[in-house]
Amino acid sequence: MTTITFEFHGQLLRLAGATTQAVSVPAPATLAAALDALAVARPELGTALARCACAIGDRLILRRDALQGGETVALLPPVAGG
Repeated sequence: MTTITFEFHGQLLRLAGATTQAVSVPAPATLAAALDALAVARPELGTALARCACAIGDRLILRRDALQGGETVALLPPVAGG
């Protein structure tokens, strides 16, 4: 098993009521598998997870990307502006 920590921002921060959540997934893991585990741990995030961009540091990552374990993944919900 490997542990991935998710950081919540924007709408997800309000929905989760927390700044982070760690999940354990079987190694090797993809971002998609880690997001599935997060959805089970935090059902209140619902469909909001599907619309989020994901980043590690300053690099956006795709759901098919492999995770090594120990990463912190920032979840960036879409924003609207005028």
